[in-house]
Amino acid sequence: MNLMSERESGSSKLRVIPIGGLGEIGMNLMVYELEDAAIAVDCGMMFPDAATMGVDVVIPDMTYLFENADKMKAIFLTHGHEDHIGALPFLAERVHVPVYGMPLTLGFVRHKLEEFGMKDDVDLRTMKPRDVVEAGPFVVEAIRVTHSIVDCMALAITTPLGTIIHTGDFKLDQNPIDGNPADLARFAAHGEEGVLLLVSDSTGATEEGYTRSESTVGNAFTRIFHQAPGRIIITTFASHIHRVQQIVDAARKTGRKVSFVGRSMVNNMETAERLGHLKIPRDVRAGDEPESNGVIVTTGTQGEPSSALAKMALMEHRTIELQPKDTVIISARTIPGNEKAVARVIDHLYQRGADVLYHEVPDIHVSGHASADELRLMINLTKPRYFIPMHGTVRHLVLHERIAHSVGIPEDRTFLLMNGNVAELDTTSGRVLPERVAAGKVFIDRQYEEVASVVVRDRKHLAEDGFVIVVVALNFNSGDIVREPEIITRGLIHVDASAEILSEVRELLMKTLVHTGREELGDADAIQDKMRVILKRYFRKKLNRRPMILPVVWEM
Repeated sequence: MNLMSERESGSSKLRVIPIGGLGEIGMNLMVYELEDAAIAVDCGMMFPDAATMGVDVVIPDMTYLFENADKMKAIFLTHGHEDHIGALPFLAERVHVPVYGMPLTLGFVRHKLEEFGMKDDVDLRTMKPRDVVEAGPFVVEAIRVTHSIVDCMALAITTPLGTIIHTGDFKLDQNPIDGNPADLARFAAHGEEGVLLLVSDSTGATEEGYTRSESTVGNAFTRIFHQAPGRIIITTFASHIHRVQQIVDAARKTGRKVSFVGRSMVNNMETAERLGHLKIPRDVRAGDEPESNGVIVTTGTQGEPSSALAKMALMEHRTIELQPKDTVIISARTIPGNEKAVARVIDHLYQRGADVLYHEVPDIHVSGHASADELRLMINLTKPRYFIPMHGTVRHLVLHERIAHSVGIPEDRTFLLMNGNVAELDTTSGRVLPERVAAGKVFIDRQYEEVASVVVRDRKHLAEDGFVIVVVALNFNSGDIVREPEIITRGLIHVDASAEILSEVRELLMKTLVHTGREELGDADAIQDKMRVILKRYFRKKLNRRPMILPVVWEM
């Protein structure tokens, strides 16, 4: 159903449509529509979990945007994290509109577009704080906010119906590393003029109080760097420029030299330096080889198998070999769903004799997201008529909605949306429509090719229950069984138990075939279906397993 074509007689409605990022961490993509025009805010990806085998990244299902490409006026990127820009090439390939973002964000996007061979195919336009651009009926102002990356902006989107404040990921750091705090004056000014809708980051809604300043991390680094007996391997998000700057500053104070490992880390640091966001004194730079007491900054905070840290932990890295006196610092929070992967990497690091410091150590990481009191302050500054929580699991969204109620937003003016929902509102009323748009996950492999969901499902099935191949040779003319069924299993039964099980299966199949009529024995499809049913029933009753059954009939 094309919701853009549905209009109530004589009235304009603002439509808010999350395509990704609600009810989950990652894949952030929000669409705002008015009449026959629309803009998108962010276009992110997420990393797969253990169940999505052979998949490298997951992006939102953008069918709705592809089908309505002629309605799109622009794409706005709030900041340069992968969960906000990672899927952009897949959208920009089919929806050709200007893409707006702050300088560092667009610097990261250019690297990404180069990987896709799209370097010159996308119209990238730079925005600075308080810049205003027009995109159809939408007038969009960039408002500076702080987060765990440089060059973050919220958006004030003015429409004929009123103003939308879209916060992006944010916290209200009063002592940011670069000296550029959030522009609270602009939020307050829009609040005084009247805000129709606040759409706000929910990731920190579970935490009371205020999120600590990023500047608190630097002192912890300096203390650890002084005490560490050997090399320091520190992993953080490759886009966390302020965190890296504090690592560099701590290294300078303690007489250590810094090197960067990992393609994304190296590329991002080069971009940040070129734009003036990162300053690395010449005497702090390591040479081609990390020094014995140096600092190696790398990737792998989430236990990604292909990351540099994971490879070091397994002694598979090409150039870095862990030593017993090394100190490893994981300076990041674990994204929900990645706990097992991170714990596995930490265990391997300990096996190599390294000392590992992670989130349980005070001050080696602070969140980039606003806690409950900051969320309350944002609501009080903007004074919205309507409120929609975004970015986070269902728990985060629900708790953020309760925060809004606690500061006076009526329950009938808050909307708890999931991906694919459509909220429709104007100056007097709002509701969530019963219809939904297409929304879901698209799996992408390392060749940037889509992996069908049925393929991922089959891989999971094979991993959990294994498979059985049964080969039967029949003479279709005589209806005779030429030889006993050949049975092959993988991932189903231990070799010690296989002889007895396979003997029972073979005997069961032989009895079935012997009692099958000659006419039916001449129908290969019918025989395959019968074998599949019999074997499914047998393994379910005997082993309580549901392996994938692959029957093969040979005509002899």
